[in-house]
Amino acid sequence: MISPSHNQSLILIVDDTPANLTVISEVLSNAGFDVAIATSGERALEQVRREPPDLILLDIMMPGIGGFETCCRLKADASLQIIPVIFMTALTDVENKIKGLSLGAVDYITKPFHEQEVVARVKTHLELRQTQFKLQRSEERLTRTLSSLQEVVWSAFLKPFEIVYLNSSVEAIYGLSPQDLISEPQLWLDRVEEHDRPLIQKCLSQPPTCGSIELEYRVLNTNGEIHWVHCTAKIQIDELSQQFRIDGILQDISTRKLIEQKLLYEAQHDGLTQLANRSFFIKRLSQRLNAYHAQGENQFALLFIDLDRFKNINDSLGHGIGDKLLIQVAKVLVEAVRPNDLVARLGGDEFTILLDSVHQEKEVLVISNRIQKKLQKPITIGTHLLTITASIGIVMGSHLYHSADDILRDADIAMYQAKGAGKACHQLFRQEMYERTMHRLYLESELRYALDKEEFFLQYQPILNLADYQPVGFEVLLRWQHSELGLVPPDEFIQLAEETGLITQITEHVMLKACLQMHDWQQEYPSASHLSLSINLSSYDLQSPSFMAKIDEIISASNLNPGNLQLEMTESSLMKNDQLSLQSLKLLKAKGIGLSLDDFGTGYSSLSYLHQFPINTLKIDRSFIQTMEPGLSSFEIIRAIITLAHALEIDVVAEGVETAAQVEHLKMLNCEMGQGYFFSKPLSATAAAQYLQQH
Repeated sequence: MISPSHNQSLILIVDDTPANLTVISEVLSNAGFDVAIATSGERALEQVRREPPDLILLDIMMPGIGGFETCCRLKADASLQIIPVIFMTALTDVENKIKGLSLGAVDYITKPFHEQEVVARVKTHLELRQTQFKLQRSEERLTRTLSSLQEVVWSAFLKPFEIVYLNSSVEAIYGLSPQDLISEPQLWLDRVEEHDRPLIQKCLSQPPTCGSIELEYRVLNTNGEIHWVHCTAKIQIDELSQQFRIDGILQDISTRKLIEQKLLYEAQHDGLTQLANRSFFIKRLSQRLNAYHAQGENQFALLFIDLDRFKNINDSLGHGIGDKLLIQVAKVLVEAVRPNDLVARLGGDEFTILLDSVHQEKEVLVISNRIQKKLQKPITIGTHLLTITASIGIVMGSHLYHSADDILRDADIAMYQAKGAGKACHQLFRQEMYERTMHRLYLESELRYALDKEEFFLQYQPILNLADYQPVGFEVLLRWQHSELGLVPPDEFIQLAEETGLITQITEHVMLKACLQMHDWQQEYPSASHLSLSINLSSYDLQSPSFMAKIDEIISASNLNPGNLQLEMTESSLMKNDQLSLQSLKLLKAKGIGLSLDDFGTGYSSLSYLHQFPINTLKIDRSFIQTMEPGLSSFEIIRAIITLAHALEIDVVAEGVETAAQVEHLKMLNCEMGQGYFFSKPLSATAAAQYLQQH
C-alpha cells in the first residue's frame, strides 16, 4: 500500500522497448520513486501478484498479452483492481484512448514522453490512491471524509426503498439536499432521465441476491441540467431485518462523458467541414448493406462526388480559400439531400452521399441533378466569386455487393467516367465500366514489362513532297504486340505510359532504335541522307531533366546527323508548361534538330501561340483533311493555316491524305508535303527499306 511519502512509492513500468524503459525509469528514479520494470504483460502480471506496486505505467502495443488485455486481467482480480493504471501510447487514434479509459485506466501518457508531464501525472494519481487508502484506514473518520468527497456516498434499504444515508455531494448532482431525498426517496428515481429510468427501476425492484452493481445513467436536476453519473453499489443482507440493503457511490462523470463524446465526434467527423469522415461513412454504409441483405429494406444508393478543377483554385488562390470553398460545398450538399441521407467528406475534394431509401434510379438522378444545379451557383469566398462543378459517380445498392469497399470502388469508377465524359455531369455505374477499369489496370501492369519482353516494334509511314511524290522522310509509329492481347492500339497505352512515368523510357527506346535504323538505311542508300525521321514526344519528355543529355547520347550512339531528326509535339503537350517547353525547344533547335507541331488546329492555343515556338514544320490534323472540299469551312481553315505557316516561314504537312482529290486540293493551296494511306500505309523496317529502294 502507499505510504504517506510519494518518494517511497513503487512504480511498475511495463514496456517491451528497452529505450522507453531506460528513459522513463530514469525520469521517475530522479523524481525519488522506487521503480520496477517488466518487458511483457505476462511478466507484469507475475510481478504484480508477487509485489503489488502503487501505480502501473502500461504500454499498449506489446507482443503476447498487449496492454489492453493486461489491464483487463488486473481489473478482474479483486486484490489488484485498485492499483491505478496509466497507459503509455504512441497511438493517436481517439477510439483507442476511449477504450483505454473504459477498461479502467485512470489516464494515458502520449509518446514521446515529456518528463514533467510523466512525473506530474504519476504524482496526481498516487495522491488519488493515497486518498482511497486513508479512507480504508480511517474508519473512525469516515463521516468527515465522506462529507468532503465530491462523490455521492449513499445507502438504502430496498424493500421498500428507503434511503438511510446520503452525503452532501448529492446536492451538486440532484439539486436537492440529502434530507430532501431521505424524506422523499421517490425523488431519487423521479430525477433519473426518462429513457434511463427503466434500467434503475429494474435494478431496484429485482436486485441480485449478492455481488456488485455498476451502472451509468443520466440525472435531471432541479435546474434542468443533465448530469451523467457512474453508480457503483454492493448488495448486502441486513442480518436483523433480513432486508436487502444496497451501499453505493455515485460519481458525476459529466465532464468525462463530454470528453468522450467530443473525442468520439472527432473520430467520426471531418475536422474541416464537420461532415462524417471516411471511416464513419464506410461503417454506416456497411450497416446499411447488411440490413439490405438481412431484411430486404428499401434500396439505397451511393453518390461519389469529386469537384472539377479544384486543384486550380488551391494553386492559384491558396489552400485557405480552397478550405473555405470546401466548407461551403459541404453546406450545399447537405441542403441538396434529404434529412435521412448521410453526407461525408472522404478527403481532399472528394465527397460521398448515402441515399438511405430510394425506389428507382430516376429518384437518384433527380437528386444528382439538384446537386449539380446548386453547385453551379457562384460562391462568395472573401473578395472572390467562385464557380465550381462536380463529377458524380452513382451506384445503386444491390444484393450483388457484399462489402462497402466494393460499392465505394464502383462509385469511384463511375465518377471517373463522368470526368472523362467532360466533367460537370453524372454517370450511373455499369458493370462494363468495371471491366474497362480492370482491363486498364492489366494494361498498366503489362506495360511495365513490354520493353523487357521486346513487345514494342516500330513502323514507318512515308512523308512525301506533293510536287513530285518523292519521300522526304518517315514518321515513326510505335506499336505494341502483346503476347496475349495481340496488337494494342496506341490510344490505349500511350496515355497510360504518360500517367505511369514510363513514357520517357519508351521514347528513348523508340528514338534510339529509329535513329540506328535510319543510319543503316543511309549506309545502304546514300541518297537517303536527306530524309528525316519524325518522332513523337510527350510533354513529359520535354519536362524530363535528363532529356537533353539522352538526345545527345542517342545521336552519338547512332552516328546520325541531328538534321535528320524531326521531333513532333502536340499543341496541348507544349502548353502544359509553355515556358519550360519554349526553353527546351530552343535547345533542340540549337542542336540542329527539326521541330514539328502535330495535330495543328485541334488544340486550344492554335494560332495565338504558333509564332512563339521555333517550329520548322506544321502538320494539319487529319480531321480537317478528311472533310476538305472547296466551299466548306474546313477547306478555308486549311487555306488559312497554310497561309499563316508560310508567312512564318514554316513548312506544312497534311496528315491522313486518302484520296487523289485531297492531293489536288492541297496542291492548289500550296501545301508542300503530305502523308496518308493514299501514298502508303505504315511500313515495317524491311518494307520501308524496299520502299526506299523503289524511290
